[in-house]
Amino acid sequence: MEFNKTLTCAHCSKESPVFCFLNERQIDHIERNRIEVVFNPGETIMKGGTPKTHVMSFYKGLAKVSLEGKGGRSYILGFIRPQTFFSGPGFFFDEKHRLTITAIEECKLCLIEKDVFYEMMEENFKMAFAFMENSNRFILNLIHKMETFLIKHHHGRVADALLHLSKDIYHKNPFTMTISRKDLADLTALPKESVSRILHEFIKDQIITMENNEVHILKEDTLKHISHKG
Repeated sequence: MEFNKTLTCAHCSKESPVFCFLNERQIDHIERNRIEVVFNPGETIMKGGTPKTHVMSFYKGLAKVSLEGKGGRSYILGFIRPQTFFSGPGFFFDEKHRLTITAIEECKLCLIEKDVFYEMMEENFKMAFAFMENSNRFILNLIHKMETFLIKHHHGRVADALLHLSKDIYHKNPFTMTISRKDLADLTALPKESVSRILHEFIKDQIITMENNEVHILKEDTLKHISHKG
């Protein structure tokens, strides 16, 4: 983990939409009350159960958002990419982190003091509205994830995860999967062995190819059908 300011809020190329409505004075106020941090792969960015002192604006890399269960099991609820703003559940409730965020790739982000963010929301209703829109989008993604866990069978979950990684996370096909097989298991709420077996079946049926970490979806329509069928 490194602390070294190399960015400026006024000229940030990865600015979250939450901050688009700030005036020059407000941007300067955030500039003076933020910490710029670099996390290495595997490092914990935020830990569930700890006090919420800052909100996060993501600049570079990839991180996973997890719910930690009993017996050391984790469930990945989503990923964080550049331009993501994250406050998490409990922001207006008990001010504790409910989820854990872990760096998958090298991550660079800004931590902004929570009280400063409160102040900006009170001053700027457009920013407050953008924050609520961002929070609602996060909730809708959680609902989709819960629907996947509850309704879809094993093959549907793995197919859904591969399509999500290609379309929403890496934005290409083929793609290099920087998450581990365990992460893929946590993303689908399945045992690692079950995920490996289903991937082998997809490869055998020539739906995908996998060589090391390179994944190529050969039959996207077939994978979508498996995902929709559940």
